[in-house]
Amino acid sequence: MTKPYLIAVDDEPINRFILEDVLEGRFELTVLESGQACLDSVQKRKPDLILLDINMPGIDGFEVCQRLQQTAATADIPVLFLTARLAVEDEKRGLETGAVDYITKPFSESLLMARIETHLSLSQSRRLLAQHNAQLNNERRYIESVILKMREDEHFVHDNLKCLVAPLDKTNGDLVLSSRSANGNRYLLVGDFTGHGLAAALGGPLVSSLFYMLSDQGAPLEQILYKLNEALYRKMPPDMFMAAILLEWQEDNGCVVVWNFGMSELLHFRECELIDSVSSSCFALGIQSHQCRLTPTAVLQVESGDSLFCYSDGVVETRSVEGDLFGVTRLKQHLQTLLQEGYELHWLNQKLEVFSEQNGLADDVTLVQVLV
Repeated sequence: MTKPYLIAVDDEPINRFILEDVLEGRFELTVLESGQACLDSVQKRKPDLILLDINMPGIDGFEVCQRLQQTAATADIPVLFLTARLAVEDEKRGLETGAVDYITKPFSESLLMARIETHLSLSQSRRLLAQHNAQLNNERRYIESVILKMREDEHFVHDNLKCLVAPLDKTNGDLVLSSRSANGNRYLLVGDFTGHGLAAALGGPLVSSLFYMLSDQGAPLEQILYKLNEALYRKMPPDMFMAAILLEWQEDNGCVVVWNFGMSELLHFRECELIDSVSSSCFALGIQSHQCRLTPTAVLQVESGDSLFCYSDGVVETRSVEGDLFGVTRLKQHLQTLLQEGYELHWLNQKLEVFSEQNGLADDVTLVQVLV
């Protein structure tokens, strides 16, 4: 087993002799007599720990420790001050410069060994944790790229849609799917999985593939809803489900059929005025098997120039520093202003950021505008 490598720095020959006598059989040891020699040595070989005196000619121990901390390659080396300086302010300064411990002379061998072993163990744990985190981050990036590719679909129909998507993570739990069915009608799904981030994003590819496949086959939206609900119920964990609004826009007769499963209310504007809203009438998809309500929540008659807004709860649940919610009332007022002034949806995102200030967004934000 490889011995840990230590550097001990002290300008007094007798102190270096004592340290060699105590440490040499237990560790691989380099003993140095100046701060500059220590800085030069760590460039050639990085030690597992440094024992450092404070009072030395030239560069003192405080400056050595500070320089080590300011250099990325050496900042993680644990430094233990081993000094005759007993003043509390010296100990405080030593720890503030980045040392992990402060031991005063004369010291007992058992105390010194216990402190060294403790900090070597902590340092090793930190290195292992950093390695594991790096591995997890690499795996996360790989999984994210797979999920994002799976969620992309050439069938997405952009016509008459504007989307605001502000995810907390690269992958997120909000979903926007749009297709033109084989029966000629437009289908739109705006979904919000429980939670956010990678776990919430895992259901997206499942929903997306089913939605587009069945839409291409000309399946009625009732059948798509049933299939989505059963797939989520059977294949996702019990605590993972999807609130969703689904629209079937029958463009030939100006009719929009709405299903709302646990989502925020759909808002219908005409001539910049809110004329209707459609609240949820059923549980989110994936909670219950064979319990999905297949009768529409509402049927809207739309006219040219109307706007329909669907949004995830991340919009209205954005909080200010004082803890106030952005809320539905404020959202309706902002959407009216947006329509009156002809703003794009990113204007609303700016309003959310100003409202939340340093709090930032706490959930994925998605808002979709359907322009009739």
